[in-house]
Amino acid sequence: MKAKLLITIFLFVAVCSAALSQTTFENKRFKFRASIPADWKLHQEVGGDTLNYTMVGWGLPKVYTEMDKHEVENAVSITAIKHGRIKSVDDLVKAEFNRVKNIATILNQVKVDSVDHTAYITNTFMKNLSYVSQQYFIFKNGTGYIITFTATPGTFNINLPKFEEFYKTVVIL
Repeated sequence: MKAKLLITIFLFVAVCSAALSQTTFENKRFKFRASIPADWKLHQEVGGDTLNYTMVGWGLPKVYTEMDKHEVENAVSITAIKHGRIKSVDDLVKAEFNRVKNIATILNQVKVDSVDHTAYITNTFMKNLSYVSQQYFIFKNGTGYIITFTATPGTFNINLPKFEEFYKTVVIL
């Protein structure tokens, strides 16, 4: 009985500690929210009443890898867009990859099988640097949402679990 009580207290403390180290980001206009770890830095928030989109970007704590030979700050972003030409998740995917083609060379993109969402892993090359991105695409209530994790090849697997945990907290209202 004492062991069960100790386990219950330990789990309660662990959950409370995890909850205290996060903040909630909410965008009421585009109707989404997410829990942001306390050690992530908000770098950009684009949007306004006259725009048909918003983009919010965070930087994860820097990590060192032998492949990169320096510390790298990976990025996570949420983009929400309302546009008359985007009427489905397929339209959203096409629009995003057309946008990226204008700023980077897409080396390859692989659709990840999933029941709950459309997801891609993409390798790009921009300004003599290689990047790997994992993106989730959601279309709901006339709005397209793109949740993106971008890293170097050396840091992708290190921070992918953090991104996956973050993605689980994203709520489209």
